[in-house]
Amino acid sequence: MGKRAEKSYNKRMKKNSWFILTICAALCGCSSFSGQQLVGADRDEHDCIASAGYVWSQAQQKCLRVWEEGIQLQAVNPQEASLAAYVVLSLNGSEAEVFLPVKTKPVLLRRAFTPQGPYWTQENGAWLLKRLPEGWELWQKEALLYAAPNPQAD
Repeated sequence: MGKRAEKSYNKRMKKNSWFILTICAALCGCSSFSGQQLVGADRDEHDCIASAGYVWSQAQQKCLRVWEEGIQLQAVNPQEASLAAYVVLSLNGSEAEVFLPVKTKPVLLRRAFTPQGPYWTQENGAWLLKRLPEGWELWQKEALLYAAPNPQAD
């Protein structure tokens, strides 16, 4: 091959190489994150990261993990024994927020007192949370659904 033919060949190869590189870069750039969401990029309107287990607590006015900061109540029905509800109290105890396993929106309850101890309820009376000497009870319309004993003192 002569010098002229070799220069022409090298020129075409450079053009083709740049063209192929440009196409590859464009294709790689378009497909790298299309339709994928980065872990931790699912913040809600309160800036809580749901994929990390955080939910907004109205009672505490912060993002939290209910299983870390809440009181765990076990289902009293043996058929639902694997289900748990969690209660988060406001800092002053005036509100109790109930996170149920089958309800997406937490239930916010207000505190009142009886001779047996404090209780929290909704205005419509649909939910009732009792704090008794022996433990916690969560009622829905006359039916006891969840309970937790007080921890034993050592």
